[in-house]
This record gives sequence, structure tokens and C-alpha cells, in this order.
Amino acid sequence: MQKICRGFSLFMNWFNGICAPVCGIWMMLSALVDLPLSWNDWMPLSIYDPFPFHDVFFTSHFWPGLALFLVNGVSNIVALVMRRKGAAPWHRACLVAGILLICWTVTEMLIIPNGISVFYLALGILQTLAAVMMIRHESQA
Repeated sequence: MQKICRGFSLFMNWFNGICAPVCGIWMMLSALVDLPLSWNDWMPLSIYDPFPFHDVFFTSHFWPGLALFLVNGVSNIVALVMRRKGAAPWHRACLVAGILLICWTVTEMLIIPNGISVFYLALGILQTLAAVMMIRHESQA
């Protein structure tokens, strides 16, 4: 079971470590320059209307893109770097990344319910459980 948890955590670190920065940068660029395939083509700005301060922070996709990049991308990249360097608290970095993904998706589902958030919530729960199991195993060893 430990091998499965490690493998899943590594997958999630790579998956979110790539997808979140790519989507976040794409969102930010869509706010700054006219792209042939803009984030604006996928998601209208009106989707942010239920958010508090939507008229301040959600007048473009820049701030949500930056938040996506920082919250979900950076946390998983940090976990990958820690694992590669052999840092002992890699499991804890995976735990933080999983908890951040859960917080992100729960907030998103409360304000703008959508199907993809349910999928990411499940992944965040699994990522968190895998990290907890790795930490528990580490403390027993």
C-alpha cells in the first residue's frame, strides 16, 4: 500500500505541478494579450460574479490565474523538488498540496459549482489520504 501511496502522490505532484502552472499562465496571458485561443473563449468573466470583490479582483482572468499558479502549481512543484533533493518532509509537502487542492475546490464548488471541481476534489482527498498514510508509515518505521 505504501508503494501505491507514493506513486499516487508523485503522479499528483507531476499532474498539478504541470497543469496548474500551464492553466494559470494561460489565464494570466489571456488577461494581458490577445491570444488566438484565449481563456476568455472558454470561460466568460461573468462566472466570477458570485465571488466577493468580483468587481476588483475578477475583472480579468489574471488574478484567478495567478492564484491557480501559486496555490496548486507551486505547492506541487515544491513537493517534487523536495522529493528529488531527498528532503525528509516530502510527505508533508504532499499533504500541504492535497489540503490546498481540497480548499481550492471546496471554495470553488460553493461559489461556482461545476463538475470538474468534483473530480479535482476527489483527487485532492486521495492526495491528502496518500500523504497521511505515508506520514503514518514513516512515523511507525
